[in-house]
Amino acid sequence: MAEAQIWHEIRIKATPAAIYEAITTPQRLASWWIPDTRGESVIGGELQFWFAPTASMTMRVLELAPDRLVLWRSVGGPLSDWAETEVEFKIIPQGERTALQLRHYGWREIAEGFPYYSLSWAVYMASLKDLLQTGEGHPFPNKWAGGGE
Repeated sequence: MAEAQIWHEIRIKATPAAIYEAITTPQRLASWWIPDTRGESVIGGELQFWFAPTASMTMRVLELAPDRLVLWRSVGGPLSDWAETEVEFKIIPQGERTALQLRHYGWREIAEGFPYYSLSWAVYMASLKDLLQTGEGHPFPNKWAGGGE
């Protein structure tokens, strides 16, 4: 059986550099994914995504290739099924648009929340696209994923 993974691709009217900045800088990550994002995006560094005052997800930065690739490993948080999974962002120039591929893989098993996680990643990829194309993202919580609005 093939490894379970979440995989999405979205085309964004933005430069590879703008997309790379949006997925590596805590302030930009906060504008489209989790508003309370802390840490340092350097190889070996960790980013903490605070979903609630007492609940955060920690991602260790494994790889950074400017304007091309970002790779994180989940190393802590309340979602035990995320433990040791990896999140990869590939940035691929395509003329005036740039494709962004997201893969979340390394699941030990298909978690009960797997369909929700996949939907949530799709929503947040659209949030990133909106941030870069209109100046306004839709971070957590929002009306599509995570309640709110």
